[in-house]
Amino acid sequence: MEEKSKGYAFVVTAGVLWATIGLFANSLLNLGLTPEQVAFLRLFLGFLILFIYSCVKMPNALKISKKGLMYCILVGIISQAGFNICYFNAIDSIGVSASAVLLYTSPLFLAVLSMVFFKEKLNKFKVISLCICFVGSILAVTGGSLDLGQLSMQGVFLGIMSAITYACMSVISKGALKECEGITLLTYGFLIGALFMIPLANPIQIISYANNLSTVFTILGLGIIPAAGAYIFYLNGISTGIELSIAGILASAELIVSVIIGWTLLGENFSTGKAIGVLFMIFSAIISTKKPDNKVNEDTNYNLNSGNEIKLNTAN
Repeated sequence: MEEKSKGYAFVVTAGVLWATIGLFANSLLNLGLTPEQVAFLRLFLGFLILFIYSCVKMPNALKISKKGLMYCILVGIISQAGFNICYFNAIDSIGVSASAVLLYTSPLFLAVLSMVFFKEKLNKFKVISLCICFVGSILAVTGGSLDLGQLSMQGVFLGIMSAITYACMSVISKGALKECEGITLLTYGFLIGALFMIPLANPIQIISYANNLSTVFTILGLGIIPAAGAYIFYLNGISTGIELSIAGILASAELIVSVIIGWTLLGENFSTGKAIGVLFMIFSAIISTKKPDNKVNEDTNYNLNSGNEIKLNTAN
């Protein structure tokens, strides 16, 4: 029981660390960096830290087959570079809270992708969960107001695209994890994503920001805390044997903390309607873990949970 308690604590910690991504991103965007440059920094620094961690803790995890490398390329381009570009541009356009909420609609898109690629069927609990998630996301973004004049449709679109590219991670990893470890997929995925970002990010220009010590610490914080640190805590958490469905709920701490950060530290608007929407989305994550009376053989790695939970089969 003590081991599982440690696992639960690690996953919650990962969710809290993921939630700080908006805080670091907002600081760097205000300094003049582009969303693409922020995305590059997160991926490149995240790769360096994950690489060092792997060398020290599990050097064999860095070995990869050609087929595994192909999966890493897909993950790096779609679910790392693509996700980070969309998410940081959404933060720049509509703020941290709304972007985090839209990211948490990824279960809706994962459900569609799973039906298309894996012919998966939805049980009644998942259907209810997805409906509540959809209603909750609308409430959390709009606050229940029909006046959308102040809402950037481009920002909303980018937020939705971040959810879609994030959902692709689960689809790709279903085959990838037959070829390599979860930490391997993450490490090389970060590297390939960073390399893909080079033409868009103009890394040479980023060097000009290194003359300010505060900016350097913010950049390092982005790579250490919501990038490598969060994933290390998460992977160590689920390696204790806790259920992935429970891990998904615990990782929902990210949404709550993201909204609190946006409201208290970044001065973003937060109303009762938005609070109700966030609660709806967390409730949908809990419902999604319910099993139907006639139990169906389901791949637990692909339960439609909310959260920035990367569905990696690392609980070996």
